Amino acid sequence: MRNLIETKQTTATTANCKARRGKMKPPPSPFQMLLQIELLVISTAFLLLFLVIFGSCRRRCNSDKFRLVIFAAYTLSSYVLAYALGLMYSIPFHNPLFPIWAMFLMIALGSADSLSAYSLEDTEKWKSYNWQLGIKSIWLGLLIGLHNNDISNKIILFACLFFIWALKCDERSRALMAASRQSLERSTKVVADYMSREHENGGVSRGEVDPVSMRGYRYVVRGEEERWAKNLVLMRFIKWCLGKKEPAPAAGLPPAPHYRMPLEKEDELITVEKVWKCEGRLLSQGGDPHDKLKDTCLSFALFKLLRLRYAGYSLPQKAHDNTWKLIRDGLLSQEDGYKRAFRVVEVELTFLFDFLYTKYSIIFQPGRLLLKLAEFVYVTLGIWYTTSILKNYRKHCDINKPATLPNGLVIDILMTRVMIILFIIVELMQFFFIWFSEWAKVIWICKYVQKKSWQGNVWIERMIRAICWVQLLKPWEQKLRQYSFLKSYSYKPCRLLNNKLMAVYIDQTRDGQRQSSPIKLPEDVKQAVFDALKLNYGTKLENGQASLRVKKVFGKLSWACQLETETQVIMVWHIATSFCEHQQPVRSNSPGTRRNFLVATSLSKYLAYLVAFAPRLLPDHPCVAESVFDQAIVEAREFFGRCNKTEDRVREMERKGRGSSAHEETVINRGARLGIQLVNDIEREDMIWRILADFWVELVLYVAPSDDVKAHAEHLTRGGEFVTHLWALLSHAGIERDHPTKPRNALERSKSL
Repeated sequence: MRNLIETKQTTATTANCKARRGKMKPPPSPFQMLLQIELLVISTAFLLLFLVIFGSCRRRCNSDKFRLVIFAAYTLSSYVLAYALGLMYSIPFHNPLFPIWAMFLMIALGSADSLSAYSLEDTEKWKSYNWQLGIKSIWLGLLIGLHNNDISNKIILFACLFFIWALKCDERSRALMAASRQSLERSTKVVADYMSREHENGGVSRGEVDPVSMRGYRYVVRGEEERWAKNLVLMRFIKWCLGKKEPAPAAGLPPAPHYRMPLEKEDELITVEKVWKCEGRLLSQGGDPHDKLKDTCLSFALFKLLRLRYAGYSLPQKAHDNTWKLIRDGLLSQEDGYKRAFRVVEVELTFLFDFLYTKYSIIFQPGRLLLKLAEFVYVTLGIWYTTSILKNYRKHCDINKPATLPNGLVIDILMTRVMIILFIIVELMQFFFIWFSEWAKVIWICKYVQKKSWQGNVWIERMIRAICWVQLLKPWEQKLRQYSFLKSYSYKPCRLLNNKLMAVYIDQTRDGQRQSSPIKLPEDVKQAVFDALKLNYGTKLENGQASLRVKKVFGKLSWACQLETETQVIMVWHIATSFCEHQQPVRSNSPGTRRNFLVATSLSKYLAYLVAFAPRLLPDHPCVAESVFDQAIVEAREFFGRCNKTEDRVREMERKGRGSSAHEETVINRGARLGIQLVNDIEREDMIWRILADFWVELVLYVAPSDDVKAHAEHLTRGGEFVTHLWALLSHAGIERDHPTKPRNALERSKSL
C-alpha cells in the first residue's frame, strides 16, 4: 500500500513537472542562438564604424542627442562583446568561426583611434579597463580551445589577430593612462622644469625675445617625447640588438638644488624659435605667407604649456610676460590679427581634446608609427588567412545543415565577409585620419626643420605642403550659444522626465532652461574681444567697471557692477540689454552702431547662456550661480504675471522699474531700473550700444580666466565654448581677475580603480 502511494505521488509529480515544462518557453534552438551571435557580431562592427567616423565630431557638435548616441555606442560595445562571448561559450555545438569572430570583437574593443575615452572619469579608470581586458582575454583563450580541436592550420591567423588586438588595446590603455591626472603630473614635469630653467637667471631675459621673428621663444615643440620613448620595450630591444648602450640613469632624485628633471640633448629639441629660423622654402614667406604652417607648431607648443596648467604646475612670471608679449605684439600685431590668434588657439585646443579623449598622443609617440605600419601588415595577413579558412568552412562545421540563402550562400560566411569589409573600411579610414591629422602635420614640419637634406627636396616639400593644407573638418563648432531670459523664464520642462525619480538617471532640465537658437560666432565679436585684450596693458581684469570709467558713466551705472555675486551682475545687465534691444532698436545706418548692437546683444545672451547651462565656467561657485538663476525665474514669474508676449513684458518692466531703487533685492527689478536708466539718461542711441558693447566685451574677458580647469576640459566634448578659447589665451598670458573667487586648483587626484 505504501509503495502504491509513493508510486502515485511520483507519477503526479512527474505529471506536474511535464505540465510546467509545457507552459515554459522552450530553449532557443541552435539556429536561433547562432543568429543571435551573428547579429551581435555584426552590430559591434557597425558600432565600431560609427565611433571611428563620428568619435571626434563631439568637439564640433553641441547636440545632446548626438552625445547620447555616442555614449550609447561607446558603452554598448563593451557589453555586447561580453554577452557575445558568453553565448559562444555556452552554445551546444562547435563552430570554427566563433574564435575568429571573438578575436574581431576583441579587436573592435580598442580599435577606435578617435575615441579612447568618453569622459575624464574614464581616463582615471585605466587600471580597471586593463583588468577587464585581462579577464576577457582568459575568456577568449577558453573559447579558442573549446571551438578548435585542431588549431594547427589557424595558428598564423590567430597570431596575426592577437598582435592586432594586443597593439590596439595597448594603445587605448596607454592613452587612458597618459590622460590620467597622476600620469600627466609625471610626464609634464620635465617640460615644467625646462620652462623654469629657461626663464631664470642665465635663461631668456625680458629684452631678448622678439614676437615677430620668435627669437628667444624656446618653447618645446618636439623632442622631449624621446625621454619617455626609451621605456618602450621594443625600442630598447632594437637598441640592444644594434649594440647601443643606454646611459645609466642617475640614482635617486634629479640633481640638487632644485631636483629638476633634466632634458637630454636640449640642443636637439625642436623649438618655436628653430621653426621660425628654418630657411627652407616650405616655411619661408613664399611657401608659408600667412605663417599657417609655423603656427601649427606654435599651437602644439602652447598646448604643452596648457597641459602644465591642467596638471597643476605653474610657470614663472617672466614666462607669462613673454607669452603676453607674443600675443599682443605678435599674434595681434596686424589689423586682422584676431583671426590668427583665434586660429592658433583653435588648433591648440584641438590638440588638448585629442590628448584627453583620443589615442593620437600615443600613436604619434616616437617609435609608435612603426608599430602602426606593422599593424597594417598584420591586418592584411589576417584578412587573407580568414578568407582562406572560409573556403573550407563547410567541411569543418559541426552543424549538419548550416543556414543558407536561396542562392546557396552560407549565412555565416556572408556575415564574416561583411565583418571583414567593415573592418577594412575602418582601418583605411583611421589611417586616412591619422595621415592628415594635426599631429602628423607637426611631425612632418619638425622633421623638415631637423633634416637639412629635406629643405632642398622639392618632392618632400610638396608632400608636406599637401598634407598640411588638407583640413578634413573644422576644428570646432564656432557657434555662440544664446539664452534670452525674457523669452524663456516661463518655460516649464516636461515633468515626465524631469522629476526626482528620473534625477538619478538623466540630467534634469530646470524651469526657464530653454536655450535659444545658437548663432554663428560673428567676426565682429571676435575682433572686439581681441582688440580689447590687446589694449589691456595690465595683468588684472575688472567686471566691466573699467569700460564705464572710460565712457564717463561710472558714477551713474557702477552700482550694477557692485552686486553680491558676478552671476547677479550678468543677469542684471542681460535684462537691461534685452530691455534696450526692444526699446532702442538700431535705426541708424552707421556700421559702428550696428556692430556695437551685434556685439552687445550676442555677448549678453551668451553670458546668460553660461549662467543657465554652464555655471562652472563662471567666477561664482556653480551652486551659487544656479541658486541665483532659479530665484530670478521665480521673481520674473511674479513680476510679469500673465504677460505672454515679449513686448508686454518690456512695457511691464518700464512701468514697474521706474519706482525701484538700487537696493531692491530682486534681479528683475535691478535689471529694469538699469535698462530705464540707460534709455533715459543716455541721450544718443549710438552711445547706449557703445557702452553696452564695451561692457560685455570686458565682462566676457573677466569671466574667461576660470579656475575650474576640469570644466573647460569637459566642455571640449560639447562643441567647444568661446570662453574656453579666451581662457586658454589668458592662461598663457597670466592675466587674472582683480579678485579671484576660489583657489587655483586644477583637478582632484582620484583613484584609477
